[in-house]
Amino acid sequence: MKKVFIPIILISLISIPIFAAKAPVEGEEIQMIDIVTLLIFQLGIVVIAARIGGLFFEWLRIPSVLGELLIGVVIGPYFLGGVALPGFPQGFFPISTATVLPVSPELYAIAAIASIILLFWAGLETDLALMMKFSVVGFAVGFGGAICSFIGGSLAGAFFFGLPFSDPNVLFLGVMVASTSIGISARILSEKRKIDSPEGVTILAGGVTDDVLGLGALTAVVAFITTSSETAGVASILPVILKAILIGGSFAIAVIIFAVPISKVMKKFKSYVYISIFALGLALIIASIFQLAGLAMIIGAYVVGLSLSKTDLSDTVRDSMEVVYKLFVPVFFVVMGMLVDLRAFLSKEVLLFGFIYSAVAIAAKVIGCGIPPLFFNFNRLGALRIGTGMIPRGETTLIIAGIGLSTHLLDSKFFAAAVLATFITIIFAPPAISMLFQIEKTGTKKTFHVRNTVSTSFTFDCLELTGLLELRIIQSFRAEGFYMHSVFIDNHTVYQLRKDKTLITIHAKKTEIDFETDAQDVIYAKTIVYEALLQINDTIAKVKNMIKPELLLKGLTDSTGRICTEICRTLDLRSIIPSLKATTKQEVIEELIDVLYVNGIVRDKESAFEAVMERESSMSTGMQYGVALPHGKTDAVNRITAAIGLSRQGIDFQSIDKQPSTIFVLILSPLNSAGPYIQFMANLSALLNSEDARKKLLECKDSEEIYCFFRKGLGSKMTEPKS
Repeated sequence: MKKVFIPIILISLISIPIFAAKAPVEGEEIQMIDIVTLLIFQLGIVVIAARIGGLFFEWLRIPSVLGELLIGVVIGPYFLGGVALPGFPQGFFPISTATVLPVSPELYAIAAIASIILLFWAGLETDLALMMKFSVVGFAVGFGGAICSFIGGSLAGAFFFGLPFSDPNVLFLGVMVASTSIGISARILSEKRKIDSPEGVTILAGGVTDDVLGLGALTAVVAFITTSSETAGVASILPVILKAILIGGSFAIAVIIFAVPISKVMKKFKSYVYISIFALGLALIIASIFQLAGLAMIIGAYVVGLSLSKTDLSDTVRDSMEVVYKLFVPVFFVVMGMLVDLRAFLSKEVLLFGFIYSAVAIAAKVIGCGIPPLFFNFNRLGALRIGTGMIPRGETTLIIAGIGLSTHLLDSKFFAAAVLATFITIIFAPPAISMLFQIEKTGTKKTFHVRNTVSTSFTFDCLELTGLLELRIIQSFRAEGFYMHSVFIDNHTVYQLRKDKTLITIHAKKTEIDFETDAQDVIYAKTIVYEALLQINDTIAKVKNMIKPELLLKGLTDSTGRICTEICRTLDLRSIIPSLKATTKQEVIEELIDVLYVNGIVRDKESAFEAVMERESSMSTGMQYGVALPHGKTDAVNRITAAIGLSRQGIDFQSIDKQPSTIFVLILSPLNSAGPYIQFMANLSALLNSEDARKKLLECKDSEEIYCFFRKGLGSKMTEPKS
């Protein structure tokens, strides 16, 4: 870690004088370039801090979103971000005076874009058919949660402070906890790959309903408070709410209906990257239209993602946008954490009420959102998952609180309580959601199937053939016009291939390829595999006719190569045998593997032996000039390792020059090694190509002399000999 942080610290120290020379003095006119420069600098800190916080909490096996939120509190304007530094008299993140929020409008705008990307991504991951299936229960969940939260939050404030229910602060306390931050729940569900589960879809559907009702309640409360009579207030509220629902609903229906024609237009761009750019641009436009209509931007972004989820482009867009998602989404959660004012919690009254308010907010969602699913085929576990998934409050709550504070309809102590409740629900929800979804039980009373899929498996004895076939199959599907998305799960790659209404999932394992398809597509999958095998067979036949392996092998020993000093770490004094007892090829391999096993370098010598002999069965690794380099890939080792043995009398190793072999270097590498396996063999070949070098090696009397020979020949970065 020190190697990572030292350059960052040095760059920061060097940059301070530069910023000191450019930092505007208070009262001095601020230039646009100064605002942009500070924003870029702040964004860089936020991006790095988000990654550090996320990685640390992932290491603790806690959802990374919590780490991003907490790191935001630490670097925020109310804590370290407000500490005066050279060149930054008000800190890296000075408290903004432009808006009621403590961060600058520019930084908050980037966070808003990040929230749009997050919900757009969540929409792409959601199964639209499943969403429609659970739309009724989603509405019931959202409605129940919003009503319980509004009543619970308002009653808590009224009883604790002795205020009437019609007091503006009391009404705002109800409105602020009515909405759910589906962004946080969506992030956790996405990480757990549960976003398209019955509970995940219900949570998202309920969250959309929640936000619509919450923002509608905000409109109603503000109109009620600012209108002289209740009759006039109701009369003025209904048109506003109906307008929001009409405009938002119309655009949502239109986007979903025209998703397929829109996707056909997008396909004309050909490039996956351009298709994704067009899709994101559409999400930004619809998000802004929803905001202008009185609904949240994130709902519009989610609707666009949801509409595209039913097209064959959804997986491709997600693949192309993965870097954008991983860059921006953590920024949103860090900025949310930066809004927390720790100083507001110094008041015992605010602190006590904040905890009571938070407890009510949590209980209201669990009860209000957890009861309705029990009447819609969910069991108690599923209902608890849904209720817990609706707990987080976030961007919408803070926005509503900011509106109340900026319009003087909400007292600062109630604002502080809302921030504390937001923070506590954000801390409480992620681990609770993760824990509930880790339970290996279904959340529905009856098993629910979105698709009647059929599983078809193909098993092969050869690891290399399986890998080659995997590549050929993917190429074939792409040639057929399929769009692909791939993820690495449980030590194997999962491909999702879509074309129009055809969806095929492939699990590519070590020696097995599994297909999940609709029943009518099984023959299609089998045909693809059959054609891929024929192509591979034809290719191998052509290679055999064109190339003579023995000539290639001879060419290797006749060549020189670049020396890579890093591979010297592979050699170990304990794995050197100055005089082999073996008299046959098989005995040589067994003796060299045995010395690695005795020294704890190889876990399973039988497995290692089989890997080397499998390689020898295709073609002997006996080179020429008395050199043999037996090798293989096996799970018996964690890293590239080698054993060296000499035989002065020579052993028949079926070498290409028909002469006995005297120098043996056995090399083992992990199956999925990323190390310089081939490079190591190439370096050995280059070193032992010299007749003088081979003579000196055979003159070595013991292990240390042999070790020093390779140390001198391969470089100076070898580890010291181990006795």
